[in-house]
Order: sequence, then structure tokens, then C-alpha cells
Amino acid sequence: MNKIISLDMGETLIAFKPRKYEVIHEILKDHGYSFPLEQVYKKYVKTLAKNYFPDSHGVNPFDVRDFLYELGLNPRNEELVKEISKIGRGEEVDIYDDALEFLEYAKRKGYSLVLVSNSTPRGKEIFEKLGLRKYFDLTIFSFEVGIVKPNPKIFSLAIEKLGKPIFHVGDIYEMDVTSARNAGIPAVLLNRFGFYREGVKSLRDLKKFEI
Repeated sequence: MNKIISLDMGETLIAFKPRKYEVIHEILKDHGYSFPLEQVYKKYVKTLAKNYFPDSHGVNPFDVRDFLYELGLNPRNEELVKEISKIGRGEEVDIYDDALEFLEYAKRKGYSLVLVSNSTPRGKEIFEKLGLRKYFDLTIFSFEVGIVKPNPKIFSLAIEKLGKPIFHVGDIYEMDVTSARNAGIPAVLLNRFGFYREGVKSLRDLKKFEI
């Protein structure tokens, strides 16, 4: 049996703050729209997950007008479109405590680890500066390969180079779980913030899979 596990990066291993959907939620509140944070998140990831190929930054294109339409708002609200379009990726980054604990645990157990991430060059730089590269036998960044999850082909690169993972772990059902399963790889949803009705709350919970 292959002892390979693949993992996502953002909000699986590394926290990026403020999170973009949280900033969008605040902007909408400032404009008088009281959507629950979970609803904003779900429409945000739904919009991202419509794309199989990256934008010029190497990640999923985010169509603000499409996002507003998904929320039932006027996609021609130019003020709102302009304000949301200006949001960047969170500047504050940190490694989740359970991430380091899990990576150390998996390596002690003899597992090979693959990173499969929708990431910009900056994301890769952060990953390396935080010292995470040493845990991984293979890294696949969307900006380097020209494919983004939910495109299942991104996992074929891992399979070709290292073998088929026994499962993939990621925080977004619409991208991580869907793409992995479509590639024939079992997936575990990391449901850190309780936006889904399934999944594990922490990477520590993966120990129950007896890896």
C-alpha cells in the first residue's frame, strides 16, 4: 500500500489573516447587507470553484460580479464591485499548531507527503520561509503547473511523480474534496470553522484514521 497523503496549504496548514471572505463580509455590512458569514463564504468559494485554470497570479479567478449575482445582489453595483476588487490576500500569516503536530506525526509514521495548493508565488515563498518544505516529498503549486483545484488533473501530477495518495486533506469542499474524489482519491474535509456539516475539526482528528 502506498503511504502517501496529500494536503492543501491555505487554512489547512497556514492561516492567512484577514481572510478575504471575512473582509468581503465587512464590506457588505458597511453597505447595509446583513448576510451571515457562512453564506458569504459559501458564495465566495462557489464563485472560485467555477474555474479550472488560474488567473495571471496563478490562483482561481474571482469574478466579483458573479459573486454578487450568487448573493442575489445587483452585479452592476459599481461601487461595491470596485471595493471588493481591491481586496488582497491577508498579510498576517502563521502555521496552525495542529499542522506542525500532524506533519511531524505523519513523517514519524513513514508517510510521504504531497502539497497540492492553489497558490501564488508569494504563497510558495511563505510556505518555504515558514520551514514547511522539509516535510514534503513533492510540492504542486497551481501557479507553476497552470491548473487549479477543482480541476482533478492537478492530482494526476502527484500520482505520476509519487503515486496515488491514500487521501487528500483540504479545507474547501468545493475545491479540495471535489477535485480529489474526481481524481479517484478519497478526501477528508478539514472543517475548521464549521461551515460544513461534515469533516474533521482539526488535523489531530486524522489520527483516528490510524495512519
